Amino acid sequence: MSQLKKTDQPNQVDCLLVPLKEKNLLMPNVSVAEIVPFSHLLTTASNANWILGRIDWRGVAVPVVCYEMLNRQTPPAPNPNARFAIVNGVGAHSQMPFYAILVQGIPRLMHVLEEDIQEVDAMNMGDFDLTAVTIEREPAIIPNLDKVEQELIKFI
Repeated sequence: MSQLKKTDQPNQVDCLLVPLKEKNLLMPNVSVAEIVPFSHLLTTASNANWILGRIDWRGVAVPVVCYEMLNRQTPPAPNPNARFAIVNGVGAHSQMPFYAILVQGIPRLMHVLEEDIQEVDAMNMGDFDLTAVTIEREPAIIPNLDKVEQELIKFI
């Protein structure tokens, strides 16, 4: 839980429950700059199939990641509710201050107390999943955002 930023209230973390194809990501609210509507993807020279392209966000070319494909899972089917979560880079990579993750709906804001999160054993965790948890009886994955960014920077 070291990636989750604490708020003014003791033991509380503001998070987003971000819907993917078959699971939710539980991400610290401060890690997500904005949720934007699905838009046309610009091509990229990357040979990694999990990099879907780029989007223009506030004048910045932001690479788009399919989290499922990054974890060697099948990609989601086209979805009219798809959006992009613009993620603040966690490393000191000036050439990539942001990247986007393709999400399958509108994330839900949650005020999470540490005792509300139950770590669970999960089958089929991907290489970029840090921990499997349940929060308010919903299963979720805490992603390893450092590792995602380190992998992405190799291809940008």
